[in-house]
Amino acid sequence: MPLAIRNAPSSIDEKFARGINILAGSPGHDSKNTSYSHIGPFPKRVLASLPRTAADLDSAAGSGWQYLVNDAQGYGVVDISNKPNGTYSAFRRGDFAAAYHEALALIDYHVSGTEEVFELEVIEIPTEFTCVITLRGQELEFYPAYLRGRRLVPDRRTLEEFQALASGASYQSSSRPSPI
Repeated sequence: MPLAIRNAPSSIDEKFARGINILAGSPGHDSKNTSYSHIGPFPKRVLASLPRTAADLDSAAGSGWQYLVNDAQGYGVVDISNKPNGTYSAFRRGDFAAAYHEALALIDYHVSGTEEVFELEVIEIPTEFTCVITLRGQELEFYPAYLRGRRLVPDRRTLEEFQALASGASYQSSSRPSPI
């Protein structure tokens, strides 16, 4: 996958390892089965509201990193804060994690076989209960995973298409292959 992902500081990997150990020991986990796979970390930014322009995305400071984890209980998203203290800030499963996985699978499908290099970033908008993964290449592409508290079928969208989707305007989905 031709993705240019910023390197996280080594402290992020250390926090992730501590967080996974804590999660493995939590109630409901099989202490004998602590194996998991993960991808990431992916840089995360938090916005106060839906972006109106591409510049709005750049105005938000990085708030941390996210990993997609797959273990015996399914997919989960681990948030690691940029704050110096603490281990992790959130762990989410269910529809959010499934939508996140599907968006990443579709991104993988879209960028495989291309020569263009893309920069991947996770954008969360807590006031809108929204998570979108962006790809920056020659164009800015949006892969909304979770919008206003509901799981979406992943699709590649422009900023204008994402805004129309978020505003509830009718939008005709482009044809797309099934995620891997």
